[in-house]
Formats: sequence, C-alpha cells, structure tokens
Amino acid sequence: MKTTKIYDNEKEVYSGSCYVNTVIFRGRIYGDLKEVGQSGVKFSLQLSNGKDKVTDEWNKPTFADCTAFGDISKKILKEYKPKDEIWLIAKYYSKQAQGKYYKGFIVREIITEEEIEKAAQNLIDNDDLPF
Repeated sequence: MKTTKIYDNEKEVYSGSCYVNTVIFRGRIYGDLKEVGQSGVKFSLQLSNGKDKVTDEWNKPTFADCTAFGDISKKILKEYKPKDEIWLIAKYYSKQAQGKYYKGFIVREIITEEEIEKAAQNLIDNDDLPF
C-alpha cells in the first residue's frame, strides 16, 4: 500500500493510503442531496476543468455521481448543502444488473477543514523545513 499526499498552496492537506480505483475529489455539491435506503445519500459533485488558456473562459465542468453510506452519509447530510465545497476520497464502481449499467463513486472519507488545518500546523511545526 502506498501513501498519497495532497498539497494545496504548498501545504499538505491530506496523507493516506492509496487503493485501487481510488480518486480524490475537490468539488462542489451540485443539486440536492438525495437520501437512499436507510443510511445512504446520493449527490452529484461538480468538478472544475479550469479555464481555457486562449479565451480565459471557464471550461465546462465534469460531474461525478457519488454515494455515501453510514456515518459518512450522516455527516454529509448534517454538515453540507448544495454548492458547498467538499474534499472526498472515493472508490470508483461499475456493475451491470438486469440489463442496466451502473457506475459512480462510493465515498470512503471526507477530508475536513480540521484535517487541512492540522496538516498546515504540522508543516509549520516541522523542524526539517529547507528554509
């Protein structure tokens, strides 16, 4: 198992294991959160594709269909609403059942502001800085 680190403005915001078919998303919740089953939530995540270098206009975004269960689902329903930014670690899935093809992402973890702040503080407290 390899460790993956994510940096934002040269600050480490996450460090964790990297599994097969795992993605890290930073996006905005698009549309409504939809409760599914007894302990699930489905939502779309809008992901930026940046700006066009020639026109300086925003490129069309990409959308990812996400589903969360259990405690993660409860946290999303309690703490997030449409248009909120969220960082997620999710696993891609695809399956075929009864002639239909299903695909999307199962949320495994939310990278919270507290984790980002903790990582930034750890960076400041680190004596091994090269400057």
